[in-house]
Amino acid sequence: MEGFDFKEDPSAIARKTQFFALVEGWRESPLLGAGHGAAVAYRRSAKQPWAYELVYVALLYQTGLIGFIIYTFAIIWIFWYSLKAIKSDVYLGYHLIPVLVGTISFLIANATNPYLAKYDYMWVIFLPVAFVNYWLLRQTCIDRLI
Repeated sequence: MEGFDFKEDPSAIARKTQFFALVEGWRESPLLGAGHGAAVAYRRSAKQPWAYELVYVALLYQTGLIGFIIYTFAIIWIFWYSLKAIKSDVYLGYHLIPVLVGTISFLIANATNPYLAKYDYMWVIFLPVAFVNYWLLRQTCIDRLI
């Protein structure tokens, strides 16, 4: 429980400070945000001032409410169509269910660590999209044959 000790744990104190700095920055431009790569006065890293541990709060600050909603709907779309694919194709479900569980786990871990901020970790989002595209293309091919 050290990670939630906001009085003594240095990492927890830094995340608390980061949270309030990002929310204050978001209040300056709540609809459109400050833009990707924008940084608030609080910096955890001198080399990467735009990188924050609280990724979703940083996303809200950088993209604003409109961008945050668009990103959220993109994730919802992936899960919605993944579930439709699982329901219609049991064999595909055997492969897609573990992928979705891993994706959910990754998205939860991403809340306090900037995994998705790195380009080489984006595959976690695009792997379920690949399965959905495979399913959609197969549905289209089946429709053409009928």
